[in-house]
Amino acid sequence: LLQHLIFVGIVSTIMGAIDESIIKCDSLIEEFLGKLSNVAMEDIPKLQVDPDDRWASTINPPPCVYKVRCPKSGYLLTKPFENQCPMPGVFQGDISYLDSMLKPVLQPKEEVGAKDFKSSGKETKIKTVEVEDKSAKEGGEKNSKKKEKKDKPEKKSEDNPKPAGGAATPGNEKTEAFGKALLVIGQVVEVGFVENSDKLYMCKVNVGSEVRQVITGLRKHVSVEELSQKKVVVICNLKVAKLAGQNSEAMIMATEFCDESGPDGKVVKLLGAPQDAAVGEGLFMEGCEPASGCPKTLKTHFWETVKTNLRVIDGQGTFDGKPLKVASGPITSAAGVPNGSEIK
Repeated sequence: LLQHLIFVGIVSTIMGAIDESIIKCDSLIEEFLGKLSNVAMEDIPKLQVDPDDRWASTINPPPCVYKVRCPKSGYLLTKPFENQCPMPGVFQGDISYLDSMLKPVLQPKEEVGAKDFKSSGKETKIKTVEVEDKSAKEGGEKNSKKKEKKDKPEKKSEDNPKPAGGAATPGNEKTEAFGKALLVIGQVVEVGFVENSDKLYMCKVNVGSEVRQVITGLRKHVSVEELSQKKVVVICNLKVAKLAGQNSEAMIMATEFCDESGPDGKVVKLLGAPQDAAVGEGLFMEGCEPASGCPKTLKTHFWETVKTNLRVIDGQGTFDGKPLKVASGPITSAAGVPNGSEIK
């Protein structure tokens, strides 16, 4: 009995020590996890957007959404929605995996012509000569129809107005694209802030026919005082965009160039309009007519052509090297904007 009591006492002592050790381990783990979560949330900067995304400056995800590079594939995961690369074993940091997906539907002519087809147990070769004759005849008929159309005089339509910069000639795609862009003088009548964003302004801009809401990423570069009541250049017929949950019904145009003195290594300044410019007045290229009859929504490929040819030259806004104007004078850049700076 004495031995049994001694054994029970020893076991109880050991179990008590084990319980105490477990409690200490749990507290240490909780303390470590707490410190780790504080470091992860406060001290380690998280990548919130893809730096290669051309629209990164307009994206403002909540703090809980961030980017993590997959160590195996290089794919940029969006946390907490993605825990692994959606294409494991395929994505290798480039688009080479698309080559295996985009297989041609049609076989080359040589392969088709070389095959023999069997019908009812008999071999029947493709009669390439007959096909060639038939295609030659069809081609001749099409060519004759084209010649007839060329011989007929073209009717001039007075209903179609000339685009900005004059009528577009064949091959003059830049002029045609500019003529479809509705660039006007607007006046900022109200400047507000977008909730949960330190980059965006919510502006009300009078464009002549109406007042539109414009969400612009000028907040780090232009003060409220400078922007308020300012006459600005606005593109009015882009597709309505949604930025930070708010509709943007136009875009305020500004110059941009790289400089370490500016936020994020770039300097953005508003374009200048003549003091006497009328709100809603359209822009045009020097020596050409103002735009009229612009489409309600400018197609993306036309806008790409327009914005890639907007530049600052000798203190003036230009398109394809030609100065931009309104009836009362030229569109100018702010002081210190270097030649070749983009307008966007």
